Amino acid sequence: MDLLAQLPFLLDQPPLVRDLVLNLILVIICILIIVVLRWVLTAILFRPLRIVVRRTQTEVDDELLNQSLTPVRIAVVGLGIIFTVNLFQFGPEVQQIAETVGRSLIIGSVFFALIRMFAVVSLHPAFFRQITGLTIPDRLLPFLNTVVKYVIIALGAIFILQELNFDVAALIASLGVVGIGISLASQDTVGNLFGFAAIVSDNPFKVGDFIRTPDVTGIVEQVGMRSTRIRQLDQVLVTVPNNLLTNAVVMNLTRLEKRRFDLTLTFTYSTTSAQLRAVVEAIRELLLKTDDIDPESVIVHFVDFSSSSLDVRVICQILLADWREYTALKETLLLEIMGIAEALDISFAFPSRSIYIEDMPGAAKPEQESSVDESQLPGQGLGGSPPPDQESPDSSPSSAP
Repeated sequence: MDLLAQLPFLLDQPPLVRDLVLNLILVIICILIIVVLRWVLTAILFRPLRIVVRRTQTEVDDELLNQSLTPVRIAVVGLGIIFTVNLFQFGPEVQQIAETVGRSLIIGSVFFALIRMFAVVSLHPAFFRQITGLTIPDRLLPFLNTVVKYVIIALGAIFILQELNFDVAALIASLGVVGIGISLASQDTVGNLFGFAAIVSDNPFKVGDFIRTPDVTGIVEQVGMRSTRIRQLDQVLVTVPNNLLTNAVVMNLTRLEKRRFDLTLTFTYSTTSAQLRAVVEAIRELLLKTDDIDPESVIVHFVDFSSSSLDVRVICQILLADWREYTALKETLLLEIMGIAEALDISFAFPSRSIYIEDMPGAAKPEQESSVDESQLPGQGLGGSPPPDQESPDSSPSSAP
């Protein structure tokens, strides 16, 4: 189309002015054509579709239609550029550049539409399962949405770069080398990401659960892509990397259906067999009559003669998962058991030991009695004095002068 032949008044103008006016007119015409095509194609495509989706009961198709509106408009702009340059027969260089840009816009609009549509589908797990047949946990969908979005962006960038005549193979190879270096430097981060996926898919716990691990015990407050935050009983907030949680033993105490009550009662050896039978029977009857105790789990038996007590083992399952309710019932049971023991006049024993000492080292020993009676020694009487019928040489009477 020779625009200059349609505008003869431009022939009398200087070449610079003539070229400027012609280019300006062409730009305006191109813009008008693109706008008209965008409006016409959008109206032709979307008006019938809106009528159809309004008749359906689900709102997912309405959201999909709304999210696809912007990508379609971008694609129409690319089509308008290609149509315009072929209509006015621009130079080969201009036409090649314009067609490349138009095709790039069309390719980009396709991948843009995929990103927006998958974002809508990921927010509706039931619809996602209906389309794909896959059941994915709700908490995993945001993570999956992020991963798929980056994959679509990478594929779209590769196609657009290939359209722009870039060496995609060399670019991918260089990115692979860079990716290896990045993966080695950030292997902990990658491990945490896979740990997050494992936590979400296996669902060992969720936000609000009370868990216990070898390193931390508390309530889960947040499960992130890199770490999980746990509030301990002392209100300290602990941040644990996800890869450590996936490799650790995790006990979820919130998901307990019942709690074990295990008690050993120790009675003194002064307890008679009749008292022991009575206390065992009374405790067993108490447990069987309690509503929140599984009757099939009740075990009450006299089990052992210990070194300082007679042992009675009490075991049952309490059908209360809440810790406060379990503790309150446990307190009631213990007080009732104490009352039973008091009513039967039975005393509880405590660990004790009796020590008998036969000889104290270092103590003075009592004098041993002589085996010979001193009164029977010759020449001595009682108290060591000589007998009356004998006289000592010193006591012989002197002769009178």
